[in-house]
Amino acid sequence: MIVDDNELMRKEIAKSVALQTDTVLECCDGESAVLSYSDFKPDWILMDIKMPKMNGITAAKKIKEIIPGINIAFVTGYDNYSYREAAKSIGIEYFFLKNDLLSIRGKISYSGTCIK
Repeated sequence: MIVDDNELMRKEIAKSVALQTDTVLECCDGESAVLSYSDFKPDWILMDIKMPKMNGITAAKKIKEIIPGINIAFVTGYDNYSYREAAKSIGIEYFFLKNDLLSIRGKISYSGTCIK
């Protein structure tokens, strides 16, 4: 599942993981991700942080409260300490920058496991 308010960015992220997955669900904000993830049951959720309606941190926290083991990674244009700390505090290990989408491919796999 790719969650980003920018349609072009969702498409770019989808391209970066295209070889690793069969299906990609796109959501345009955190609220729609919270409403959609349980029906879709994604191996991974790649989520932006700054979005309308509900930001990625709040959405990730809500999803993790229901399914603590779900794999969520933030994909953002903002590399700052407070965002990274917020991610860690809710158990999100991966934090990718939008200017390096190919790095996603090297860290996550379609089966829901991390590649070390």
